Amino acid sequence: MKELYIFDFDGTIIDSYRDSIKFFNITLEEYGLPTFEGELEGLDYQIFREFIHEQIDGMEKEFMEKFTANYKDSPQVNTYLFEGVFDVLKKLEDRGKTLAICSNREQKNLEEMVFSYFKGISFKYISGDRDGLHNKPDPYRINEILEKENIARDKVLYFGDKVADIQAARASGIDMVLVTYGQGNDEAYNSSYPIKLIGSVEEILEF
Repeated sequence: MKELYIFDFDGTIIDSYRDSIKFFNITLEEYGLPTFEGELEGLDYQIFREFIHEQIDGMEKEFMEKFTANYKDSPQVNTYLFEGVFDVLKKLEDRGKTLAICSNREQKNLEEMVFSYFKGISFKYISGDRDGLHNKPDPYRINEILEKENIARDKVLYFGDKVADIQAARASGIDMVLVTYGQGNDEAYNSSYPIKLIGSVEEILEF
């Protein structure tokens, strides 16, 4: 039986990609760089990330600090919880499950969003991007959570929506479930590693 449930954040428990792209574009404009003009509906987020990496190559740290400032100091009018996710997390708590988040979003911004959108849900661990630590697909921060919890890996289940989530879970040696309602792509959906693909948050309760 699984005891620790680790969730990716964006695209797994919160629908935020429209606002993320909006503030990436605002920041790109401030640097005089081309903005992303692709169709947002059905967007393969990996395509967007590759576009961003091309634009900010060599100035990643400076750019991301400015992006984070723009993002957190402005209203996120197009960011929502996936339907039913709050109730699902509450039910997991009622079952005695330990909840955690492992995201590549900047740590302080991640904490602020969790406390704002998930008030009433007790995440024991909230792990975001921190200077000097590797992000997913590197398993470092997942392993950090496991070590703090002192838990056997077969008692842990990870939920994510992208290839990086699959790679991080595999490298950590833990089971993972891939959600298909986020910003994944065919490479993720065709991976043999996830124990299951799910298309709604309610299916989280099946594990």
